[in-house]
Amino acid sequence: MPQRCSGTHWSVLAAGLIVVVLVGTGCERRARTTRSSSAEADAGPTPTHISWDAQFVMSEGGRPRAVIAARRMEQYRTSDSTYSVWRSMHDTARVRLQLYDQQGDSSATVTADSLVFQERKGLLDAYQDVIVVTETNKRLQTEHLIWRQADRKIRTRRFVRIRTPTEVAQGNGLVADEDLETYQLGQFEAEVQVDDAESGENE
Repeated sequence: MPQRCSGTHWSVLAAGLIVVVLVGTGCERRARTTRSSSAEADAGPTPTHISWDAQFVMSEGGRPRAVIAARRMEQYRTSDSTYSVWRSMHDTARVRLQLYDQQGDSSATVTADSLVFQERKGLLDAYQDVIVVTETNKRLQTEHLIWRQADRKIRTRRFVRIRTPTEVAQGNGLVADEDLETYQLGQFEAEVQVDDAESGENE
């Protein structure tokens, strides 16, 4: 039978200096039941833990690294991996990932309809109407984005559009710093804004 609980769940990683805290106002644990393999395949994996209004905090060296927040969080465990799925509900705010630089300052905010986070790998996938906004007023839009904690990079093979104060670029495929200070696009096109004063000098 499912068990419901409320309070705070702490998860501390011993590897490295990464500390993770999972906070939720409500949670639900599900006991394993005997089911046929065909029934499991039809229904898909069953979450081992569900939290509502959940928040996941990562820190490195005493500084904030990333914070995930969503209306609903589901934890899954398979034979070879453990991962969590973060979802927005129809009547609530979208899933939010706040990123911080090496000094612990806010560098970018990612919003999406859902996130899949593999804690052991430090790998996060954001899905559907993914938007990245940086502190330097850069904005990225795509349908799928991968964030790697180790190298502070974001990636996608999908179509992506980037808007900065000076240009608009779009293409298929992206590798970029998580704060969009540098980025590489695959097949792309760009529109560069030129100041009127500069164009007049060149005439």
